[in-house]
Amino acid sequence: MFYCLVIKWLIRGLRLISRGNMAKQETREPVEAGKHEEVAEDETDSRNLRYPFQIFFILSTEVCERFSYYGMNAILTFYLIFLFQKTMSEKEAEDLSTVIFHLFKFFCYATPVFGAALADSVFGKFRTIFYLSILYAIGQSILAFGAVSDSEYGIEGLPNLAISSIGIFLIAIGTGGIKPCVVALGADQFKVPEQKKQMATYFAMFYASINFGSLISTIVTPYLRKVPCLGEESCYSLAFGVPAGLMAVALVIFALGKPMYTVNIPKRNVLVDSVKCIWCAIKNRRSKLKDGHWLDVAAPEFGDTFVQDLKAVFRVSAIFLMYPMYWALYDQQGSRWTIQASKMNGYTFGFQILPDQMQVANPVLILLLIPLFDVVIYPLLGKCNLLKTPLQRIVTGCFLVAVAFIVSGILELQLKTTFPDIPSVSQGRLTIHNGLNTPITWKGDSASKFGPSLESSGTFSKNIDIGSFNIEGVYNDKDFKKSITLISQQNLTIIFRPDFVESNDVFYSSKFGDIIDKTDDGMPRVRFYVETNSSCGDESTVVNISQDEIQSSISVNKTNPDSSTITLESIGEHTISLSCKEAEYFKGTATFEIGGSYIVFVYDGTIHVHALTQPNTIHIFWILPQYIILTVGEILFSITSLEFAYSQAPVSMKSIMQSLFYLTTAVGNLITLIVVEIVSALELEQWIEFFLFAGLLVLFTFLLMLFTIKYKYVYYTEGKEKKPEDE
Repeated sequence: MFYCLVIKWLIRGLRLISRGNMAKQETREPVEAGKHEEVAEDETDSRNLRYPFQIFFILSTEVCERFSYYGMNAILTFYLIFLFQKTMSEKEAEDLSTVIFHLFKFFCYATPVFGAALADSVFGKFRTIFYLSILYAIGQSILAFGAVSDSEYGIEGLPNLAISSIGIFLIAIGTGGIKPCVVALGADQFKVPEQKKQMATYFAMFYASINFGSLISTIVTPYLRKVPCLGEESCYSLAFGVPAGLMAVALVIFALGKPMYTVNIPKRNVLVDSVKCIWCAIKNRRSKLKDGHWLDVAAPEFGDTFVQDLKAVFRVSAIFLMYPMYWALYDQQGSRWTIQASKMNGYTFGFQILPDQMQVANPVLILLLIPLFDVVIYPLLGKCNLLKTPLQRIVTGCFLVAVAFIVSGILELQLKTTFPDIPSVSQGRLTIHNGLNTPITWKGDSASKFGPSLESSGTFSKNIDIGSFNIEGVYNDKDFKKSITLISQQNLTIIFRPDFVESNDVFYSSKFGDIIDKTDDGMPRVRFYVETNSSCGDESTVVNISQDEIQSSISVNKTNPDSSTITLESIGEHTISLSCKEAEYFKGTATFEIGGSYIVFVYDGTIHVHALTQPNTIHIFWILPQYIILTVGEILFSITSLEFAYSQAPVSMKSIMQSLFYLTTAVGNLITLIVVEIVSALELEQWIEFFLFAGLLVLFTFLLMLFTIKYKYVYYTEGKEKKPEDE
């Protein structure tokens, strides 16, 4: 019973989206602005018409396509960071990945205009979807191939970035081009007005299929990228390959329904005619027209009805001018918010929630909150005379998304305490471990850099200005002094041990640099300094790090007692054992937490663990408040905007209005990458960027309010319109 109620509420809520669409199929009496009207049902005629079976081919295609899109979208930012980190710092990789991600989103939402033009003037909806889906599937396959490792186990010398960029571009054209066509093709399968009720159900199921595909792919794909393959810890080729396969399945399913589809041949290209009409009005702007709109000069050539319809587009477009700033924030769920989640602790009851899986919070909350708003919240607010009109809801939704980014900025400030202390270009990071049995007292310049002393078994770690300088101090009343050179952004570790002090080497300089950046999934990084057993001689000592059945190994020897950095596959307490000549001579335990980077010193039968980078201490669920606020804002803004755009557009202009609505998302992503580039150039911290975006959205929302104050609602029907009183 509970699930039946949920489905019922879901369909009622999702019908909000379809009401505007149905305006172009039926004549109905207009109602007061801000109130929903009841749609009359012709039950007698509808009983004689079967539900179009071909709809299920379209819905199945949409599920597979959305799985394909959201699957690659969920991991795209991490994949780009994975590529860029090979040649640049973590911050630079994150910034560039964010820019490319939003450039991709820009093309995804700019190309619907291209797809609509092809469908309306060249190919029709079916062939446009089919041809662009082939391009889409090719793009997914190229991206999967481009993600193959270029290591010795993959394809050496493979230009991953270049190949992947081609795939990403083709995907953007494919998904954007079919976006305005698929839902419209489904609507063409119904006979209206006899099947108004069935078509409303179709729109509900279509929106549900989008969220279903998104839910499954956002959960599954991040796990696929964690499968080790081809010498890499992450298998992005598999993670992109599965969405590519689903897109191929979508193409086959869509083609199988071809014999049953009702295909409407376009009679005119409204988009092209609109451009011609605007150009005609601009060209003849100096003609004698004392009163009226500037478009009226084109009426003799294009007809008064067409010109009046185009005026309605311009009225709503003035409102749309403020929309891009909303999308500039909203689409950062897949970029900045995903990066933010990677710096948090995802372990919950022994189960790890991957950072890119947190994007699933949005579709889950959408499905839960839409019926709640429709059944409970909107009626309650209506009784209080609040949020009754579409534009009131749209403005409120913008403010809430700005609040969500304020919350994310506050969270970023809390996360900052666990971030690695990355040295600047004028600094290097120096770590000193005192493995002696007495404290070291620093002298001269060392005292000003390192403090008065370093206790036995203690570790000092700090960013130091680059250059050559002396390390000098006193140990057991013995003075020592040795010069080192620290280069830009070097991570150097030195170890004081009796063997080196007594041989006048003073200390051991690590052959391997420390890696202090966090991994994208938070798995801890570890490296070792081990004093081997004298019985091992010159033979290597194998260091085994194990937890249950998960085991990692690394080798050291007397000449090179420190190791390179490895990434563990689990967190918590691990067993560390040392063996040589197939005989174990030491065993102990150490704990490694998520997000940490550690150096482990093993000598004198003891283990000393030093955290080079603090582990993630804030749980990933603390990111949910900003998702909840953003989703509430999305319901108020996005769904209401769809209904608003449809209801305020004449029948002939509804496809153009839909394309313009998608275009606002494209411009929003363009704004995001511009702001990110500016923030990166100014070297501002991430929390400042979040607050900056919030402030910009608040500013644009106030401008939107100014536009809405004088807006007059016009509710169109077939050949009729209603202009309600100013509110």
